[in-house]
Amino acid sequence: MNQKKLNRIIQDLLKLEYKNSQVLHLTAYENQLSEVANYFVGSKLSERYYFGGGKNNIVDMNPFNCLGLPAVEEIVLEAEKALKEMLGGSVVVLNCLSGVHSMMCTILSVSNPGDCIMTVHHDDGGHFATPGILERTGRKNVFAKYDLKNLEFDAKSTAKIFKKNNCKVLYLDVSYYINAINITDLRRELGEQAIIVFDASHTIGLLMGGQLQSPFNEGADIICANTHKTLPGPQKGLIVFKEKTLGERAKAIISGSLYSSSHTHHLIALAITILEMKKFGKAYASQIIKNSNMLGKTLTDLGYQVRKNNAGRYSDTHQVHLFIDKNKREEIYMNLVRNNISTNFDNRMGGKLFVRLGTQEVTRRGMKEKEMIRIALILDKAIQGKDVKSNITSLNNRFTKIEYGFDVRYPKNAEK
Repeated sequence: MNQKKLNRIIQDLLKLEYKNSQVLHLTAYENQLSEVANYFVGSKLSERYYFGGGKNNIVDMNPFNCLGLPAVEEIVLEAEKALKEMLGGSVVVLNCLSGVHSMMCTILSVSNPGDCIMTVHHDDGGHFATPGILERTGRKNVFAKYDLKNLEFDAKSTAKIFKKNNCKVLYLDVSYYINAINITDLRRELGEQAIIVFDASHTIGLLMGGQLQSPFNEGADIICANTHKTLPGPQKGLIVFKEKTLGERAKAIISGSLYSSSHTHHLIALAITILEMKKFGKAYASQIIKNSNMLGKTLTDLGYQVRKNNAGRYSDTHQVHLFIDKNKREEIYMNLVRNNISTNFDNRMGGKLFVRLGTQEVTRRGMKEKEMIRIALILDKAIQGKDVKSNITSLNNRFTKIEYGFDVRYPKNAEK
């Protein structure tokens, strides 16, 4: 590549960065970092491996040794402590590089080739990657039975399939849910020997804020998640184990063979975000759910059909499911894109097309119920093909600060 082409691409990337700031992001799988967490994403520490703080700044694993990073160790330990307190776990792994990586680390550390793992079917809101991971690592796969009418797992039927196939693990890889998962029912029917893994990639921030459910108290053994949806951290992964023996055994496998670099810059940013959730998570998670329900209610008042959960509310999570005519899919999506509105469409959990809206990012920017009413009105006009870009610009310009986080700015050159 010549310098001229490189310069052009760099300029296009800078333009894309600016354009991204002008978009109203209503996807359910993204969020924004606080100022201090974002600072360390660009840190020069990204160039260094983290193996611990060490003694006298040296990590000695005889014969291997390396430079220690004691300040990184300190904030990681504080984050692990906070995460245990919020979720009730005993062993924490923060070194996974993404949600799928945490999925792989969890499955590979608690099962063996030939074991049968039960997961959630894609049509019922399960993750697309799970069956492929199981197939390529020599695990067998069967699916849990989900009751689409009542939006909960059919615990008795699920247990029957689980036991018939001699499954070892129930991996709840849920992605599209607007209410709590009935883990208590599943545990009762599966018995105590089954390992239940709750993949909380979408809802981990709500769990940390104490606003959705308590998986460990309800029977789960493991919580794993990515860290950039309702938990507004970097794109990384985490795992929390309820029981110490299982956790330490799995952590030794993960540390010994399933990663090398933990990506120091993202590890720092994740630790900071976890500590932010310890301080601000309850208010943040509560506001997300309030915003979801106001958005759903207003869209309904405007004449749209919005899915309700099994408690009769529009959502107990960050997701709002707005049903649309499948024949107008491309037209509606392009109308939204032209108006700088980012969303996703899908037809899971019943086969009916819907827009999956997420309130976690706009909540982190400080928007509340009043703004959800405004967003619903904007969506209505955009769906009809009207030009609302000026409304988007006005709304974005009013909410430029990240809330529910440490409001600290640091100089580029720290004191030596």
